[in-house]
Amino acid sequence: MELEEMQQAWGKLSQRVEQQETLNTQLLEKSTRQNYHSRLNRIKYSEFIGTLVCYAAAGYVSVHLTQIEGLWMQVLAVLTIVVLLVLPILSLASVRAVRAVNISVATYLETIQTFARQRIRFQKLQKINVLLGLVLLFTSLPVFASIQGKDLSQIPYLWTVMVPVGATVFLGFAYWVLKSYNKILADMEHLLTDIEK
Repeated sequence: MELEEMQQAWGKLSQRVEQQETLNTQLLEKSTRQNYHSRLNRIKYSEFIGTLVCYAAAGYVSVHLTQIEGLWMQVLAVLTIVVLLVLPILSLASVRAVRAVNISVATYLETIQTFARQRIRFQKLQKINVLLGLVLLFTSLPVFASIQGKDLSQIPYLWTVMVPVGATVFLGFAYWVLKSYNKILADMEHLLTDIEK
């Protein structure tokens, strides 16, 4: 009788331990998923604000397109609008790629591999965005001057001071943003690699 009672007690204890392990695993997954998405939201919200700014600027240029005179200036205006519309698409696509990493469905190794691929894709798209932003800086300058009714030759120190300083500030800001994004991505990767430990 005592042997049967001990076997039953042992069986119940084993079930409790298994249930506790399952519960701990589920809680760890949930916590990891929440931390992962919390870090990703830092990038997502920044990119969303940038999207709103780009679409507002594209709308502004579109509304004032009829004020722009000359074929060359109109081509620059259309190019500016196109770049302003493409930038957010690339930004949101890069965020969506990192967001698509599904922690709870895939195995640990698959999750790490998927994240690594999406991280590389994200970084490439962000570098393309920086290049497009630099193109936008130079194409939008004459367009906005034309909308304001000014000729670029009337603006003193434009090419000697304002454009180089503007490009330097833009590149410095882009470097800071990319560095911040890479730090967030590194934190997210560290979070994923800690699951196994």
